[in-house]
Amino acid sequence: MNHVDGKFWINRWENNEIGFHRDKPNYFLTKYFSELNLAESPKVLVPLCGKSLDMLWLTDVGCQVIGCELSNLACQQFYSENYLQYTLTETDKFVQYTGDDISIYCGDFFAVTGEDLGKIDFCYDRAALVALPRQLRINYAKKIAELLPTGSRYLLEIKTYQCNSEIGPPFSVSKSEVKELFTNYFSITFLEEQSEMIQPDSNIRAHGAVELTNTACLLIRN
Repeated sequence: MNHVDGKFWINRWENNEIGFHRDKPNYFLTKYFSELNLAESPKVLVPLCGKSLDMLWLTDVGCQVIGCELSNLACQQFYSENYLQYTLTETDKFVQYTGDDISIYCGDFFAVTGEDLGKIDFCYDRAALVALPRQLRINYAKKIAELLPTGSRYLLEIKTYQCNSEIGPPFSVSKSEVKELFTNYFSITFLEEQSEMIQPDSNIRAHGAVELTNTACLLIRN
């Protein structure tokens, strides 16, 4: 049984083991956003958002952002580190942080419904799918399809590397798995690949993986 569950991620945040966090906006997001043909002031869903600075970038280009995050600490750090005002609302499912253009639902992403979110125009996923073990990736794909209406865009980044067993996070997700998970719900285009060497202190390097490929995928809801 894989050790990656909600408690795992809560502990990672509490111990500041957040090597997945980036200190600048994502390359694929900034490159391909203008090609998504979104409506004015689109509503963007960012699953498993952490304290991603990509959410700030999205608001800078006119988006309304809704993040979903399990760790209350991550939510608090996002608003405090970026000097953003917010209000708190508690429901039976979530603690909702509400700012001017960025709201975050703190709780179980799989409990989110379309009624909670309203109509989503665009879903952005840099590190959510690859944070999940195989069975949860299957459930996640179904949840994303459930939340996104016909015609909505989904920009997904995956990481692929060679290893004899499923290790992670980040977990290796291939283009063939993306097709397997999403082809029943979305049209899929693979936009770009970039390779990089895995850092020597990475947990996946310790299992023999040396190089990984980052792939940007554009999915459009059927």
